Amino acid sequence: MYTEENFRGRFPLRDILLKVIVVVIFIILVAWAIAKILGPNNEVTKDTTEYDKVFSENIKIMEDAALTYYNKDNLPKEVGEVSELSLRDMINNSLLDAFTDADNKACDVNASYIRLTKNNEDYTLRVNLKCNEKEDYTLTRVGEYDYCDNTICKEDESKNKEEEKEKVDDTPKEEVEIKEDTNTNTTNNGAISYNYNRSTTTNNSTTNNQTQPETNNNQTTSTVTYEYKKVTAPALSNWSSWSDWIVNTKKYTSIMCASTDTNCLREVQTTSRREYIGTYKGQPAYATVYYYSYRTRRLISSGGTDIKWSTYNDTNLLNNGYTYTGNKRG
Repeated sequence: MYTEENFRGRFPLRDILLKVIVVVIFIILVAWAIAKILGPNNEVTKDTTEYDKVFSENIKIMEDAALTYYNKDNLPKEVGEVSELSLRDMINNSLLDAFTDADNKACDVNASYIRLTKNNEDYTLRVNLKCNEKEDYTLTRVGEYDYCDNTICKEDESKNKEEEKEKVDDTPKEEVEIKEDTNTNTTNNGAISYNYNRSTTTNNSTTNNQTQPETNNNQTTSTVTYEYKKVTAPALSNWSSWSDWIVNTKKYTSIMCASTDTNCLREVQTTSRREYIGTYKGQPAYATVYYYSYRTRRLISSGGTDIKWSTYNDTNLLNNGYTYTGNKRG
């Protein structure tokens, strides 16, 4: 009688092959699963490292451009005053070339910017960059130092110490003239002691035993007054919204205004793109079309400087925003 055992006995090689195939398929599935789990993590780590590297390089490019852009004319003047420039403005003003992130995607030209804030003695430079999903910024203290190649640069502690040392070395030494006192004092062991008088002139110094002129007690004492100054910054309205893009037939160029420039009340930004303009000899014709957009603001008050003379430490003036100029009279 035909049984399953007889059937298996006739084809033992086929059973072995089926088992081998099953084992191979199982190994392939396991290897695929391991690669699926571990592979993406390694790829992300590699891509993330490269992305961060390019991102940092782009921030450095913006920072270098900012240090070149700011000069005596456009630096913030008053403490707390801010000057800001978007990445779009920097590109339009040829401060730097347009760049991309590690994925060759353009960064956000509106959300990326440089911002310089005036402190008491120096400035704070903020460089903000946004590319794709990543946004970060750097804060750097900069100032107008003697060793700057441009108007402002980063503070260099080593160079500051060198300058301080040079100032100390260059300080004129006050000559000391040693004179023998007319009344010499003899110590117990016979040594003679001298009085040392400082002399800042080549004339003969007056000896200690000379009589000094008497002060005239009846002389009238003059009243000294001190100069106070109050600087009022100009007041400007907020910027209006940017206009729609207009075909730039008048060939306007980009104009960016300093935050306190009362003579600059209109900003212009420009752009261009390739557009279809018709056909030529039966073929589509394209050309570069230039556009511009603008926004405006109003001058509310021009500000100014008010000078007053008063007694020393006039709290009424000091509390109302006046400061000493260092000048006095009387």
